Amino acid sequence: MKLFYPAREPQAAGTMTVAKNHAATEQTDEELFALVRESADERAFRALYRRYDKRVFAYCLRAMKTREGAEDVFQSVMTLVFEKRASFTGGSFAAWLFTIARNQTLNHKQKQRITTDIDDISYTMHDESDRTGEDVLLSDALKKAISSLPEEFREPLELKHFDGFQYEEIADMLKISLSLAKVRVFRAKKMLHEALKPYLRELQTEEENDEV
Repeated sequence: MKLFYPAREPQAAGTMTVAKNHAATEQTDEELFALVRESADERAFRALYRRYDKRVFAYCLRAMKTREGAEDVFQSVMTLVFEKRASFTGGSFAAWLFTIARNQTLNHKQKQRITTDIDDISYTMHDESDRTGEDVLLSDALKKAISSLPEEFREPLELKHFDGFQYEEIADMLKISLSLAKVRVFRAKKMLHEALKPYLRELQTEEENDEV
């Protein structure tokens, strides 16, 4: 995946600086972003970028459904993270970052009025080179089932199982209660289970026929 660093530097803050002797790999997200926020530290920003670029891009790709759209949103997200650094007042950096990503995908979709077919979605999180025909069938069915979920259920499910967020972070990002975040993920999984029943039965039938 091509890396997209912020396209421009904040006018009011001047240029980014590089602090020396950062043990970036040992610092928390919040410690690194404190350096970015306080002194526009480029090394700290790049360390955070490397930690989150794939996850943020995967999120954008799922939301936008085209690589071109995902790249546009990803660029704007990473730019805003730097430009709006002063607005981060504490808490989880990851939750703040993905809140920006969510808002940007919603803004871009509203502006562009994107309508793409589900089969055009490109997921980059998994290596599909060694999948069997059964794996492909079930994986494709799962992608379609997830995409068909109502957004209020699909979004928390993806944040939980694709992006690895805790329920507390999901609740904070979506501005809902903790209990509601848990309920929506639970209901989303239940809907997926129902949607996949025909495919699971088909696979089971094929396996039984192969054994005869």
